[in-house]
Order: sequence, then structure tokens, then C-alpha cells
Amino acid sequence: MLSSNNSTAKKKMSKEYYYTKNKDGFMGSENRKVRKKKPETCDEQLRRMCKEIADSITFPKDHITASDWMEGTYDIRYLVDRKKQYLGAEILVAGGGPTIWVDLWDQEVKGYWGGDRVTHCFTDELDLDGYCQEMYNCS
Repeated sequence: MLSSNNSTAKKKMSKEYYYTKNKDGFMGSENRKVRKKKPETCDEQLRRMCKEIADSITFPKDHITASDWMEGTYDIRYLVDRKKQYLGAEILVAGGGPTIWVDLWDQEVKGYWGGDRVTHCFTDELDLDGYCQEMYNCS
């Protein structure tokens, strides 16, 4: 009798051993197929990043100003004519892995990563161009 209880207990323990928690914290069996999210390629990641940056300019969150948006940027390149009049600017927003510029002259986010190149159009709802022009004129 004691041995039959031990074998039942072992079977029960081994069955419970195969139950695992999935990402949502629910219990699932060993037979449930778990799909792992396929990792993004460099091209997909670059496309996603450029789209997010373009969307942050076209559809700014509440109370975000051009000054607030510019706080996370790395560099500004000014485009000027031969009389040194402001024409536009390029703002470096990512570098090191992907290099991403916000081009206010063409109104495009331009991303580069290795051999990949991505452009994404935006509408300047933050008036970044006016902000950069003001910064240029102050210098």
C-alpha cells in the first residue's frame, strides 16, 4: 500500500513538473506551443525607429514643445545659402548603431544602419524648423 501511494505521488509530481508558466503568468502544459517573437532585423528595427520619430513630430503628445523634443538630440547641422541665411536644418537623433537624422529641409526622417537606408516623411507639427531657425539666428 505504501509503495502504490509513492508511485502515485511520483507520477503526480512528474506531471506537475512539466507545467510551466507562460509569459502572462498562466499555467500551461508541456504540449502547448509557445511562439517566440521573431527578433527584428536591423532593417525592421531601423524602419520602426524612423516611423516612431516621424510620428513623434507629426502627432506630438500633449504639451510637448519643440524645446522639449530637442532635449534628446545629439547635434544640429544648419543648411544656409551663400549669404548665410537659414534654409533648414538636420537634427541628429540617433548615432552609434543606427544613425538617424531629422531633415527639416526635406521633412524626412533619414535612417542609416550598415547598408540599410530608410526614409520616412513627417509634418512638422512641433515647428522644429522655426525653433532651429531661432537657434541659428541667436548664434
